[in-house]
Amino acid sequence: MAEERGMTALFADNFYWIALIDLSDSAHRRALELTTSSLAEVPIITTDEVLAEYLTFFATAHEQMRRKALANAQRILKSPGVRVVPQSRDSFLPV
Repeated sequence: MAEERGMTALFADNFYWIALIDLSDSAHRRALELTTSSLAEVPIITTDEVLAEYLTFFATAHEQMRRKALANAQRILKSPGVRVVPQSRDSFLPV
């Protein structure tokens, strides 16, 4: 299905990553559906900046959720299906 749509990759922002692990998030079910659908075969692209926002979101959460978010960020960084674009001066500063 993703190939039929001509998709070569999907961009995942912190909204997706947060919804994926936060069971109380209103978008949690949809994030899971995307993860297990035919789109799951499409590579995901995200950025260091997105992961920093993701971890910041959970910085004030209870310890168990902070640990879960950190473990998930580590899995994202190691995942062969996810390309994490490193932060650079060019990506950080507006042109």
